[in-house]
Amino acid sequence: MKVAIIHNQLSSGGGMESYMLALLRGFAAAGDEVHVHTYEVDRRLAGRYPCTVHRRNPFLLPRRLKKYWFLHHCNSRFDPRAYDLSLSLTRTACQDMAVIGGIHPASVARAGWRNPYRRLHDRVESAFEARMLTRVPCILAHSNSIREDILRYYPVAREKVRIAYPPVDTERFREIKGPERDAVCRRYGITDQALTLLFPSLGHRRKGLHSLLTAFDRLDADRFRLLVAGEAVRGVHLPENVRYIGYIENLSSLYSAVDYVVLPSSYEPFGLVVAEALQCGTPVLISRGVGAAELLAADEGVVVADNRPATLEAAIRRLHRMRVRPEFARRNGLDIGQHIEIIKQFARERCNRS
Repeated sequence: MKVAIIHNQLSSGGGMESYMLALLRGFAAAGDEVHVHTYEVDRRLAGRYPCTVHRRNPFLLPRRLKKYWFLHHCNSRFDPRAYDLSLSLTRTACQDMAVIGGIHPASVARAGWRNPYRRLHDRVESAFEARMLTRVPCILAHSNSIREDILRYYPVAREKVRIAYPPVDTERFREIKGPERDAVCRRYGITDQALTLLFPSLGHRRKGLHSLLTAFDRLDADRFRLLVAGEAVRGVHLPENVRYIGYIENLSSLYSAVDYVVLPSSYEPFGLVVAEALQCGTPVLISRGVGAAELLAADEGVVVADNRPATLEAAIRRLHRMRVRPEFARRNGLDIGQHIEIIKQFARERCNRS
């Protein structure tokens, strides 16, 4: 099968970028020919994947305008008939399937704006999104909460939207033990004397870092510690039991070394780091606003009602060491092979119905 994937960038980074790399591996493993249409490419990273890259880049435009130009260019120039299947991870309306990891007005509203269309940027993003969701024949939502947001904000038929949680790279994310884990513990100061939580984030405000820092400022520094990975922490006080460790490209070993992964987001359509941590055997502490909470069993972590400092402090004080049962991804249908088959089957069904 000849497959096209459209996205703003081919790079490492956030959840949708990780998802795209998983798709590249999954389609390649299924024997498909993959073409990537993008405007920003990490050539070093792209060289690791069996795909053909089609780059469209208006070099002189500011970053945000580059994105809008790219979306318009795809909508007017991309021909889905050149492929057996085309899917997009960004807000284009030219493909067979839209893969949705979050809805713009829902994200803005939950960030605190009373009017999700207040700013020009929000109106433009929502206009591209509305065109995409009303025109493409297939919509794949990464969680049930995302599907409900789609139906709330846009005139889309429910049967047009299917839920498929994003897959976990089971070769990359696995539990480590023994000397390898011991080395990671020494590097980051993880000991049996204190319960260590990991907060991996590329968007601290939305993911609740400020509330988490306030909670840790109230906790005993000898009993509870927090490691912050990802985006730099600027302009805030870090309590003595909190350490910023920078951007970590491969979190697999660190997931296995800590006691919990914490993600108290105000709005998190899915939260791939949650599934990755659970696949590595590490329980999670997450807020109800995280889409991955839909998958969580009682013996796999804790879901709190909100991300207020008092709520987080109380939940952390009640935590105890535990490990998650093996094969979280397989048990929940998050294997990449399973995910690729869901995409193909849904596309076939919608195509036949059309």
